[in-house]
Amino acid sequence: WAEKAEKGGVRTVPPIHKAFESRVGRRVQPATVYRLLARHGWRKIAPDNIHPKADREVQEAFKKKGSRWLWTKR
Repeated sequence: WAEKAEKGGVRTVPPIHKAFESRVGRRVQPATVYRLLARHGWRKIAPDNIHPKADREVQEAFKKKGSRWLWTKR
């Protein structure tokens, strides 16, 4: 995971957490890894909500009209 991170890739905490636990030789809370990453300048990012190839007009039309059927009571 370290090589991919150095090349600018996105990393997730679980593999880093496992590597950290094996390095220190005991169990640690995931919050410890989050704090460690924040202390070293890493930041948490979230994925985009919309696919890059999505048609925004179709999505807006669905939001206005199409999603109501999902919540109707039978």
